[in-house]
Formats: sequence, structure tokens, C-alpha cells
Amino acid sequence: MHVWIIADFQVLHKALAELVTSLGFTAHTEDAPEVEVALAYLARSTPPYPLPAAKPTLALFSGSDDEVVRLLQRGYRGCLGPNDPLSRLKLALEALRRGEIWAGRELLTRTLGTLAAPHLTGREQEVLGLLSGGLSNRAIAERLDISERTVKAHVSNLFDKHGVMNRTELVMQVLA
Repeated sequence: MHVWIIADFQVLHKALAELVTSLGFTAHTEDAPEVEVALAYLARSTPPYPLPAAKPTLALFSGSDDEVVRLLQRGYRGCLGPNDPLSRLKLALEALRRGEIWAGRELLTRTLGTLAAPHLTGREQEVLGLLSGGLSNRAIAERLDISERTVKAHVSNLFDKHGVMNRTELVMQVLA
């Protein structure tokens, strides 16, 4: 398996690459076509968290269960904490390669309902991005070359899909 190592500290980057190699995998210092999963060390234990790589990403992270849930909601596919045994790293990376989520069973059981992000159409994603940038319905309509009424329909759908009542709640939920 090919693993992309993501870490800000060069010494940590090198150590993780050596560790991944010792597990029988091929470590990469950047994304490449053959890379199947990413392993990211997150120095921050509080939001805002960086977005995960475009590949299934396992976070090495020290935080509470609620913070792990936020990482999973943000798009990470798994998380290992500081007290997890080394043997779990190989299992976790292999699970991500199979398309699975890696987290403690108790955490997944307790929070499975919160992990399901609503399915958004491409246009709803565009509207959400512009809305999150603070644009008005009129400005969004002009930017996307659609009517203001269509923007209102998309915003209403976004409210329904995210279970919120207004733009502020929507943006806060998306950025959480």
C-alpha cells in the first residue's frame, strides 16, 4: 500500500515515513497517483481543523470524542489517538484502503447518526460556498447566472437538509 505522510515537522515526517515503511507500506512525501491513503499528524487539538487530503485520510490526533466526531464530519476517514497501540496503525490504514471508517467502536456506535452529512447537489454546494463567504442571494444569483428566486430555493433546501432555520446556523454548522 502507498501512504502519503502529512506532517509539519520534518523530524516527525521522517519518523512517520520510517514507521509506515517498517509496516510494509511505501511512504510518500507528497500526493502521487499510486497513493491510496494519507496519514496526517494534526498538531491542533481544537478547531479550526485543516481539511483532509483528497485521499482517505487517517488523523493522528489528541482530542476528545466530540473533536474526533468533528474531524470525521469534516471528511477525515479515521483517527488514532496518542494512547492507541502501534499495531492499530496498520489495521487503520488497511481499513481506510477498503473504504471503511476507523475510530473506536464505542465512539462510532454513540455518534453514527451525527456522521451522516446531507447529500448536496453540485449547485447546492456552489450556493453553500458562496453563502458561507457572506454573499447575499442577489450576489450569488449574479455570480452563478441564475435567478434570485432559484438561489432562494437552493438556500431553503440547504436549511432543510442541514436542519437549520437561518443562514447563520447553516454557516456555523458547515464550519464546525
